[in-house]
Amino acid sequence: MVYKSGTYSDFVNLDSDAEPFHTKPLREGMLLAESAVDRVAAAAGSRRERAKGERRARIVRATYDLLRDVGVEALSMKAVAARAGVSLSTVYNLFDSKQEVLARVFDQDLAHFEARVAAAPARDVLDRIFDALDIAADLYEADPAFYRAILWRRPSGGGELRLEATLREPRIAFWRTMVAAAVREGWLRRDVDPAVVGALMIQISGGVLGDWIAGDITIGTLRRELKLGFAAALHPFATRAAAPRLRDLIARLHRELSRARNR
Repeated sequence: MVYKSGTYSDFVNLDSDAEPFHTKPLREGMLLAESAVDRVAAAAGSRRERAKGERRARIVRATYDLLRDVGVEALSMKAVAARAGVSLSTVYNLFDSKQEVLARVFDQDLAHFEARVAAAPARDVLDRIFDALDIAADLYEADPAFYRAILWRRPSGGGELRLEATLREPRIAFWRTMVAAAVREGWLRRDVDPAVVGALMIQISGGVLGDWIAGDITIGTLRRELKLGFAAALHPFATRAAAPRLRDLIARLHRELSRARNR
């Protein structure tokens, strides 16, 4: 009977396929030991991952808070590390760049918005599109410093082009999905390209948000202008079922905005 050295899983019986009776306790003991080592290693790995996750969450929260105070351009990873209570090297071990930290903040904000939209009661996707605009306005109103910081864009575009794409692309995808659902439900014509209309919605949003960020309009005006812009953009593509609803919405919002301007 000859065995190679090593753990029991490495043992090889060179003489027989049968396991000798006296080796069975050894086999069971070594398997238990190996299992215990695996469990300890898995637990240690799990604790490390939890600790990393907690540090990431603190860094994202610190970035979120600092954006309110200093904006995107003045944000530094040194300040983020200090606010999060971690070393600067820890920040860069967990995130490759400032851009990646900001992307995580923006993704988290978008996920929160999408969850609220999904949870809101709506009779159909056409209503949900306009409910989503109210939800967005509610968020802007509740935390204006944060949203003015992340939505502001330098006129030159310059160094913030990548940041702009980080913000725009997931939001275009959100509206593209909404438009596609409206097509499936029969509110928009089947020849509508959701990518084109979704991008148009973002263009409308950008113009209205620019006025709000600059302080030229109130949050109430922002709500109405966003809805009017979306309704006007969707109306040419509406089916017979949706067209009257959009026309009524356009007429009502136009009256309300007109009265507000003429006061």
